[in-house]
Amino acid sequence: MKIAISALSDISTDDGVSVRAKRVFELLQKKYDCTLIIRGNQVGKFDNVEVIRPSKLWNFQLIPVILKNRFDLIYIASDFWGFFTYFALAKLRTCKVILEIHGVYSLERAVRWPDPSLIGKVRMGMVRWRERFAVKHADCVIALAEGIYGYYHKFNTLMFIIDNFVDETTFKSQKKSRNHVSDDKERKNVGLIGPFIQKFGNFDVSNFFLDFVYQNIDRFDPRINFIVIGLCNYKIAHERISYTGYISDLQDYADQLTHLDAVLVPAKFPSFGALTKVLESMACSVPVFTTPAGLVSFDHVTPAEDILIGDEPELVAKINESLFDSDLMERVGKNARRTVEQYYSTAANSEKLIKVIERFRVVQ
Repeated sequence: MKIAISALSDISTDDGVSVRAKRVFELLQKKYDCTLIIRGNQVGKFDNVEVIRPSKLWNFQLIPVILKNRFDLIYIASDFWGFFTYFALAKLRTCKVILEIHGVYSLERAVRWPDPSLIGKVRMGMVRWRERFAVKHADCVIALAEGIYGYYHKFNTLMFIIDNFVDETTFKSQKKSRNHVSDDKERKNVGLIGPFIQKFGNFDVSNFFLDFVYQNIDRFDPRINFIVIGLCNYKIAHERISYTGYISDLQDYADQLTHLDAVLVPAKFPSFGALTKVLESMACSVPVFTTPAGLVSFDHVTPAEDILIGDEPELVAKINESLFDSDLMERVGKNARRTVEQYYSTAANSEKLIKVIERFRVVQ
């Protein structure tokens, strides 16, 4: 069976959509003839990749790629714009279309902008219509969390939940003996994982995380250092804040995580999909601090056992109190790794995904 995996995302950046698409591609190409269709200026390290130059003409640029290949199945990774092209061409070529949904974007917009302008309301209405049209007309829908499934199931009954997953063999549990680069043994390194250049419309979504640290830096215990990991165009000069820049090698990134004492994700708004940066940290047995909004869509994670939760006004105190409790941090880290292995690993989800794909081999 010949399968296309499509994502309206840049292959050169590791945002949630591109990471998920590449992991699905890596998993499926072990069994099927797969092609990854993604935006970017260079092919990168993968074979069988169709890279389309960034452009507003994404839908039209997809047409020759589809026409020159005889795909049996098109797997759309949250590419709602591309869906219209795939949907139309699938009718001509009699291939099937699976739509993978990473969140409920119309709800996310409504949460972020509760009092939109008239133009904003029109845009939200268009986003809502686009989502529902795609869900209704897809041959199958894969949701990354129970909340996504519950919201869309009434529009398409052929839906499955396949959680966001990480490669547990790359993101390994950290060793007990850690050699941190720090001034003394008492210092702790807390990571903030980017990229911090993302936009939701004209809104800098990820900068919430940085603002939280920048505005509260003097309230944190002076023994705590912060390491900003990934692309970042929003920096300040401070002796306790450092920046790694973009880390291109996945193993180097995983190694960077294992040298952290904790990761901080001070989310203001729910994403309706389990964040990859949280799962990767948990897989490395690194305790994660987040807000209740950051816990949304983590269906198998228990506060105070797998992850540490605090309301935004209390989060600084929560970190100051918990970070130096070695027994607590070790217990949460071990539990987090165990939860990832059971629910959010490649091993736990690969068979589920293959079963969905095999349904369409029988149909055809």
